[in-house]
Amino acid sequence: MAAVVCHARRCLSRAGPGSLAVALLLCAVLCTCVQAAVAGPSSGSPLVFGIYPGGGAGTVGPAGEATPENTSERLAALQLLRDPEHPFVLHIYASYSGPDSESPAEQVGRSIAQFTKAGFQVELVLTYRPAGRDPARDVAGYTEFVRSAVQDFGSNPGFVSIQVTNEANVRDAPNAADGYYPGAEDALTRGVIAAKTEARTDGFAQIAVGFNWAYSLGLGEAAFWQRLGRRGGAAFRGALDWVGLDVYPGTWGPRATGDDLAAASRRTMLQSLSTLRTRLMPLAHIPSSVPLHICENGYPTGPKRTDAMQVSVLRAAIATVNATRSAYHITDYRWFDLRDARSSDSSFESQYGLMHDDYTPKPAFGVYRSLVAALG
Repeated sequence: MAAVVCHARRCLSRAGPGSLAVALLLCAVLCTCVQAAVAGPSSGSPLVFGIYPGGGAGTVGPAGEATPENTSERLAALQLLRDPEHPFVLHIYASYSGPDSESPAEQVGRSIAQFTKAGFQVELVLTYRPAGRDPARDVAGYTEFVRSAVQDFGSNPGFVSIQVTNEANVRDAPNAADGYYPGAEDALTRGVIAAKTEARTDGFAQIAVGFNWAYSLGLGEAAFWQRLGRRGGAAFRGALDWVGLDVYPGTWGPRATGDDLAAASRRTMLQSLSTLRTRLMPLAHIPSSVPLHICENGYPTGPKRTDAMQVSVLRAAIATVNATRSAYHITDYRWFDLRDARSSDSSFESQYGLMHDDYTPKPAFGVYRSLVAALG
């Protein structure tokens, strides 16, 4: 299959604040487009694309203050990024921090209403980050938090998915992953069951329920999946609609070797997909009929990380996913993320965006836009 890739990158280079729509309109009108091969033959349904529409992110290292969101600029950017003829899913987050947590509706209700009114679909990640250290209490509180999300948003037809916990297999990143917190695995299995039970009871058939795994080749990964199978049992597997993969070639996870970043990214994507589908999911007795979602896939710019490197990883990753979507039963893909948390920050963890923090696009914005239109 081929993707339409725009050669007129000058119209996607940094412009003044507020000029995003003008820059991209000029690109659409003036650029000369060619057919660029992105993958070999593949069968199956087209991918459903999406993105995390924010800038701030959980970080492994210290993080500076994020530049505030501009909701109108954000919505304009998302409208330009999507293909209006196909679904485009916004991957957003709400966090459980304990019994006194704000509800999902209080945290993200206004954003979900705005996004779905504008024609986007929404999937909600419900992270498990309790401030206390009482897993018996916290897991019970979290399952109620999950149920409340279904109750609050399930009547909205644009609310299509819930991800229960975030990266519960990662134990050493309290600002980014749930595995650091006691009870995370029970929160995952019980939360999946609670979400699906509530959706079925309330008649919200459009809500698909899943969880994610951060790519790792660590010695503890097999045991993690075996524990999920034992703890969740048949009820967990029966409630599960999808399993997600978080993978960041050249940034996190197993080190990408070799000088060719695109080739290394392809290897990382293939290895992560194969490991998840063929080695780990069977340990939890999750059948091959359960589809995979790429929940987070990204490459930040920053020191020693150029715009061209970001484009290279994006193209290689999506080409690999598209080429293997039938073999690994992949249905969905999300890029992380829309814009930088702070473009002037010295840490690459603040610069994951397809756009700078003032909503001017990096070259990768136009490339992702073209791939969404071609492959979605």
